[in-house]
Amino acid sequence: MEQREKINTKEILRASQMGMWCVEMEEGKPPRFYADEVMDELLGIDRDITPEERFVFHRSRIHPEDMQLFQEYSDKLTEVRTEIVYRYIHPVSGEMFVRCGGARDTSVTEYVAVTGIHQDISETVRIEKEKEAERRLAELNDSLRKEKLRQDIYYKELLDIENCGVLAYTMPGHKVIHMNAEALRMYGIESVEAAQRELGPLLRQVYYPDSDVLNQLKKLRNEDDMVDYECIIGKGKANECHALAKSKVVHIPTGERAVLTTFVDVSDMVMLKNALRRAEEGSRAKSSFLFAMSHDLRTPMNAIIGYAELMEAHWGEKEAATNYLQKLKGASQFLLALIGNVLEIARIESGKETLNEAPWNLMKLEETLDILLDREISRKQLTVNRNVNIRHANVYCDALKIREIIMNLLSNAVKYTAEGGKIVLDIEEKPSVQDDFMTLQIRVSDNGIGISKEYIPHIFDAFTRERSSSESGIIGTGLGLHIVKSFVDLMNGDISVESESGKGTCFTVEISCRKVPEEELQQQMEEQPENVSLAGRRLLLAEDNGLNAEIAMTILQDAEAEVELAADGKIAVDMLKDAPVGYYDTVLMDIQMPNMNGYQATGVIRKLPDERAKIPIIAITANAFEEDRQAALAAGMDDYVAKPVEISELFRTIMKNL
Repeated sequence: MEQREKINTKEILRASQMGMWCVEMEEGKPPRFYADEVMDELLGIDRDITPEERFVFHRSRIHPEDMQLFQEYSDKLTEVRTEIVYRYIHPVSGEMFVRCGGARDTSVTEYVAVTGIHQDISETVRIEKEKEAERRLAELNDSLRKEKLRQDIYYKELLDIENCGVLAYTMPGHKVIHMNAEALRMYGIESVEAAQRELGPLLRQVYYPDSDVLNQLKKLRNEDDMVDYECIIGKGKANECHALAKSKVVHIPTGERAVLTTFVDVSDMVMLKNALRRAEEGSRAKSSFLFAMSHDLRTPMNAIIGYAELMEAHWGEKEAATNYLQKLKGASQFLLALIGNVLEIARIESGKETLNEAPWNLMKLEETLDILLDREISRKQLTVNRNVNIRHANVYCDALKIREIIMNLLSNAVKYTAEGGKIVLDIEEKPSVQDDFMTLQIRVSDNGIGISKEYIPHIFDAFTRERSSSESGIIGTGLGLHIVKSFVDLMNGDISVESESGKGTCFTVEISCRKVPEEELQQQMEEQPENVSLAGRRLLLAEDNGLNAEIAMTILQDAEAEVELAADGKIAVDMLKDAPVGYYDTVLMDIQMPNMNGYQATGVIRKLPDERAKIPIIAITANAFEEDRQAALAAGMDDYVAKPVEISELFRTIMKNL
């Protein structure tokens, strides 16, 4: 009787063209597809095959136009009972219409198991009119899509009302799966589509106060783990946001690995904490800064005054006077660098510091190193090893800031390394997650006095030093590393330090730079000025300060140029108008002058009715910031030289414009 019931059931299923199936999905293993005898017949399987082979066989014969629909149906089966009508290509019978329904077996917990039925309804479909069949299929599919859309909207609205940010993207493909409204606000972008386009820069702009967090997050590329951390999104920008975050690796239904990150905005708490700390430390910081500046400004000033007096006393002794002159120049250069650092910090703190990215060849860093690795290194008999390994040298970057980063790091290494010590500078290219970018890594290490573990958290603070100039015997304000950190943050880079007292220090900087496309290299290469002599050239110098005018005229006359002086902008304009066309070769224009300043004088000259309106005008000014250079160019000037003037830079600029 039992055998007859089994036979009858099988025959009923065969007569109904209905087969039974079960699909099992277990993490780390291929899907398994089990089927009864009728199911195998409906699939067109006439041999013994494994469940894994059956799964591949079935999927390979789903009609291509219905594959997306079937995939959506398959994904839903793990959540709710549902069914679908789709087309299946039988190996013998050809195209057939199948009604497939199923649900997850909740009694199985070790893995996902889904069971259901597979029924051939081709004959039913074919007896209907063709248009009617298409309409019903379209309505069925449309209903499924609308249901999925309603679910997507529901989950999106559910996440958007949350007061924590949610960001999910695949690894390693970096495809954004979702980004809710709070995450979009925290990152300062408008839509998920914009996030997809800018995901690389968005991730790079996150700053981690704990330098070890970045290494932990990088491990998520290969390990299924979770990281809790603090971060700052958009540091230094209008949308700066302090957050407590958690990143975890998950596996989405497609089988891909993804990183799911949640953020809680704690900016208000951080601002309150920082305001309290600043109020407590304000008076102490002010006193420390004034003390450091008083000491460090007086030191080079005393040297300048002292060596000037010694030169006057030994004027007839050429060797002694030359020695005092060199030391006076060194003290002057230090004083200028000190003032420059203080002004740079003021610009950074006021938010005026910006990036000025342009095509540049990173191999020119060698020139920077040749300037640095000179007098002080020779005096202290230091050993300096330089290693430069860059494949894609032509990139868009702020060359001045990159060179200043290296100069400050090397300057520190030289200062704090004893005589006979060793310094290593490594500059190399590291791979980037984006094909059109490269990562520039700068590492400066030494075997100098090192830094204590207690001081390392304050190493990048402004106006701070582990030991004062009086204690260490090393002059400095504690501004260099703060400037380096500010520049690195401005470039969305990363800087870390490893050090131990008495054993040396290693700074590592990583900056992402966009490569210059090969087809643009020829058009964007820097023009080299022609080697033109100043002999026989007549220059009009507009300068109201008598001392500055005397220095500039002496320098230019020593180069065999003819120089005529105008005491302000109005006089300069009148002299140019009164002279024949072509009488002057160029105008060297100060900016801050009485009666008519340099900008106004340039505007008048550019409106002259003849060729004199095109005369090259070079700004020579103590207004030494980037916005000053831009203002000079906007006023109609051709070039710009900052005071105090470097003679070689002045000659190079004049010759380039001539």
